[in-house]
Amino acid sequence: MISQSAWRQRYVVPVAKEAGLVPDGSVFRMLGERGDCAVLELQAHPMDPKLQSFFVRVSVVPLTERAWTQRQHWEQAKDHLPGSGFGMLGWEVTPPAVVAFDSPGDSSLDGLWTYGAGVEPEECAEQLTAVLHKHTFPAMRRFLDRDVLAAEMRQRSGHLRHHRPPGWAAVLLDVDLVSPAALEPLLQAVETGYPLADEFVAWAREYAARRSTAG
Repeated sequence: MISQSAWRQRYVVPVAKEAGLVPDGSVFRMLGERGDCAVLELQAHPMDPKLQSFFVRVSVVPLTERAWTQRQHWEQAKDHLPGSGFGMLGWEVTPPAVVAFDSPGDSSLDGLWTYGAGVEPEECAEQLTAVLHKHTFPAMRRFLDRDVLAAEMRQRSGHLRHHRPPGWAAVLLDVDLVSPAALEPLLQAVETGYPLADEFVAWAREYAARRSTAG
């Protein structure tokens, strides 16, 4: 049975490159403006020796999200592109039933893709690339538009995972775009019932001031 790394290289890398993503092992990145990034990652999840199984996960990672998360060592971290574990918005790419791992009663495995033992590698690749072309790549490209991402962080579609409260997201998506004075109304709307809220507001003020001084 073909290994996941060889399968990925044969079937996923070409379509990802064609769509403008940059492959890096099991990670594929779509680069946007201002250092923002949308990340597609194939994460191996062994379940059965007769199968190859994996999750396909997407994260949308604004540069400022990384700057806040990695603020204590940002000068060293800023040049290292993110994986799917970093992100403001995320979702799993759900497999069609014909290539999904059969997991009765275990909803945590509902998004698991598989091939082997009755599922041909070519069939799994065909199903995945079809979903990527039709749904995933367009969504990644769409959410790299900060206005679209900001609207989603306010509206909160039920099938997506939102990793910041709306007020925090609004600040992160504008902190490198607006003047310190224009940032203040956004800071007033930051939800305070979350850990590090005061530190977040102070960081945002400092980040905006530093950017403004740098021109």
